[in-house]
Formats: sequence, C-alpha cells, structure tokens
Amino acid sequence: MSTPTPRIAVQLYSIHKYIAEVGLPKAIADVAKIGYAGVEFAGYWNASAPELKRMLDDNGLVACGTHVGRDSFGGDALKAACDFCRAYGNDLLICPGGGNGIPPDWARPKDDWWKFLVDFYARAADEAEKFGCRIGLHNHAWEFQTKLSDGTLMWDYFFSNTPSNVCMEQDVGWTTYAGYDPCEQFRKYPHRSPTLHAKENGMDSPAFDAILGQPDAGCKGVDWDALFPVADADGVKWHVVECERHFDSLDAIAPSFAFLKAKGR
Repeated sequence: MSTPTPRIAVQLYSIHKYIAEVGLPKAIADVAKIGYAGVEFAGYWNASAPELKRMLDDNGLVACGTHVGRDSFGGDALKAACDFCRAYGNDLLICPGGGNGIPPDWARPKDDWWKFLVDFYARAADEAEKFGCRIGLHNHAWEFQTKLSDGTLMWDYFFSNTPSNVCMEQDVGWTTYAGYDPCEQFRKYPHRSPTLHAKENGMDSPAFDAILGQPDAGCKGVDWDALFPVADADGVKWHVVECERHFDSLDAIAPSFAFLKAKGR
C-alpha cells in the first residue's frame, strides 16, 4: 500500500506582522493563493470560530492544528479550547516548548517538575479525547539541551514516559540546531506525529532568511532528503512551514512552499 503524500500547511506565526497589517481574511486568502492546503493557528486575531471557519472554507483551506499555552490543557480551559477548535474544524492543540520550562517559583527538585509535566500531559490527552481532540508538545532547542539529574534529556524523558496519545510535533529545524537528528526522533517515538514543523536551521545569523532548503552558510541544514521518507513511513500527515524571519511579508513562506512542492510534498 502506498503512503499518502503529506499536505503542506503554514504556521501563521510566520506572518503574524503581515496579518496585523492586512487583516486575517486577506492573509488567509494570500496563503491559499500561494498553494497551501492548510494553516496552523497561533492566536486568532479576535476572530470567532464561525468567522475562522468561513475564512478557511471560502479559500479551500483546512486547519491542521493550533498552538496554545499549556494553561489551555488544564481544568475547564481544556473543554473551552477544544470546543472552540472543533467549531472551526480543528482537533489538534499543541503547546510550544516555551510553556513547559520550570516555573521560577518551583521550590521542589527539578526532576519533580518534569515528572509533573509528564503526568499533566497524560491527563490532558485523555481529557481532550473526550472532547474529540488531541494535544501535544512542540519543541525548540532547549528540550535537547536540558537534562534530568541522571543525564536523561528532557525530550527523551517526556516522550518515553507519556502515553502515545500525547502527540509529538517535532520542529526539525530546532532539532537540527540542537545537534540532533530529526529522523531518529521519529524512529524512537513512532506514530505520534500528525504534524511536523518544517523549519530551516540558521537562527543564529542575522543574515538568515529562514527559507526552507537555504540554511545559513556555515551551519548544518536540515537533511530534507533523508527526513521525508522517514516522516512518511511514520505517518506524518502535514508539513507545517514555520519561518522565523520576514514576519511582515510572504517573502519566506512562498519560496518555502515552492521548495516542499519541488521535493514532491
């Protein structure tokens, strides 16, 4: 049986300044004109769920996920977040890595925080399923740079101890930046990744344009040709482009889309 070709979406954080300038309806239309099949939200720019659904439907787009704060996974907030997402056609809620660091007022041993986090996500994933949604974690570099007292990477501890219904949204650019192989993460924690973040490496350089396939000179770029077959075999359904430059224009997301299409995505 052949593996379905993953679809291409864009994380709207990539153009958040552009959205602020032209408005969300026009930005959504512009994303569709480039050729994207979907979007991942990072905030809603004061739009209601019916308004979001109408914008997507009018442009032939679907929502493949959203980024939320970790507080959206607790208590009554989880049901509210899931209900809102389902109303515009989304069932995947991901917390980016910045929401998971040890709080400054945490007085217990550091290892206890990571144990708390594992339990918190496990409970949230079970609760989200009751509301027809999935939840998960998106990495930056620090998850590969933070260790427990026994030397275990935070990333490995988290995904070795959470159940498989806690989704893994790997940002392959940040994984590469941290010095690790994105392919290996899919092999170690298989079939947990409905989406991956397609990002290029080069964040340290002010000259870096963040266009996929164009790593900054002197740094190791993402090995896209190695990555694609591994991600496909894992069952990744969406490559979500995130470009952390040119937030005020389409100058990074348009050529990044063209790069993925040229690679057969």
